[in-house]
Amino acid sequence: MQNAASSAVVVAGWHRMSYVFPNNLSFISKELEKSIRKIHAIAKNAITHGKYIIFGTGSTQLLHAAVHALSMDNKNSTKVVANKIPYYSLYKLQTEYFQTRNCEFGGDSSMLKNNSDFAGNVIEFVTSPNNPDGNLESPVLNGPNVKHIYDHAYYWSHYTAIPAPADEDLMIFSMSKLTGHAGSRFG
Repeated sequence: MQNAASSAVVVAGWHRMSYVFPNNLSFISKELEKSIRKIHAIAKNAITHGKYIIFGTGSTQLLHAAVHALSMDNKNSTKVVANKIPYYSLYKLQTEYFQTRNCEFGGDSSMLKNNSDFAGNVIEFVTSPNNPDGNLESPVLNGPNVKHIYDHAYYWSHYTAIPAPADEDLMIFSMSKLTGHAGSRFG
């Protein structure tokens, strides 16, 4: 604190402060995408070839965006469920708070598995590894009306063994879990 002036870092207000890049250049985004792909290749926890990389302000933002995107074509009601109790409480909170199109939180996936009367659309959160037990989980539900969001926030080698790289259609990872910087909120 005594040498605050000599240790200050000044960033011009115009420098990297926008989501829009001049002349349609997206160099920062492309470099970030290359770095994300490289991290996953080194960690051997996800196959990124042929996949889109979307980043956001924490996985919370991305979880909601995924539910919204997966429910856009649904004209009928959609149950949003979690594959195992205890589940991340934000799955329920976000589904209810944002009132995503025709979505309703349905709790534990096993409740629908045992309900032969339900024929609607389902979005299942698959948290793998599960927090707090660290077990690698698989979907409970399958079928043509079921879509999965794989929450791989803890799918890093310092949390769990990585038996094979994840290769699902929709996977969410958290950079803060990788680096230990929970406040960074980058998903």
